[in-house]
Amino acid sequence: MCTVTLMRYDGGVRLACNRDERRDRPAALPPTSYACGKQRAIFPVDPVGGGTWIGVNDAGLVATLLNRTRFGDARPIVAQSRGLLVPRVMAAQCWGEAMLSAGRIDPTLYHPFRLVVVRGSLVGEIVSDGRRVSSTASALTGPTLFTSSSLGDALVEEPRRRLFEQMIRDHHGDRLHAQWRYHRHRWPQRPELSVAMERDDAMTVSRTVIDVGADSISLSYQRVTNGNPLFARVA
Repeated sequence: MCTVTLMRYDGGVRLACNRDERRDRPAALPPTSYACGKQRAIFPVDPVGGGTWIGVNDAGLVATLLNRTRFGDARPIVAQSRGLLVPRVMAAQCWGEAMLSAGRIDPTLYHPFRLVVVRGSLVGEIVSDGRRVSSTASALTGPTLFTSSSLGDALVEEPRRRLFEQMIRDHHGDRLHAQWRYHRHRWPQRPELSVAMERDDAMTVSRTVIDVGADSISLSYQRVTNGNPLFARVA
């Protein structure tokens, strides 16, 4: 359960991610630097599955994972953690290598997912329905949204995308500030469908912002419960 937005700006790319989780799930460990193959990467760690939902490496490669909740998707009886997929692609030295690695994922080992891989203006989306993996590639020419929910992806897609169009795509001022506002938006009458979602069993638990510029790569991580952002620089 996540909402992810991508934004180009002068000299760089920003990815922002809201992570939505069950209230009883242990808090993620703060972002730390890890060796992934020959690369160094920074990402927070989910102590339950031992993986992560978002990361960036020293080659400027960004990856984020969204669960997929759609009627008819296959679900294995015994599954590996989907959080292992992001560290897998963090070992890549370039976008093409990351896409090749992701394309070799065995979909029957994981619950359905969407894996987004970004490097500069290149965006790849790897989608699994539990039976097969498909991938698409595109150029990042404007603000881009990905979102999911355990209530059903189709239920939240339309209202969150409509708000995205209003707040960001059609915004002619500071789009980075509009992106910041979008990830904090909550409808008082529809908190369960909101970008900053909340319901009895789950809520938005953290926000992560990754900036990849011409001369620097950084990750900012904020747990919603304590409000204190943690900042890490890769290069």
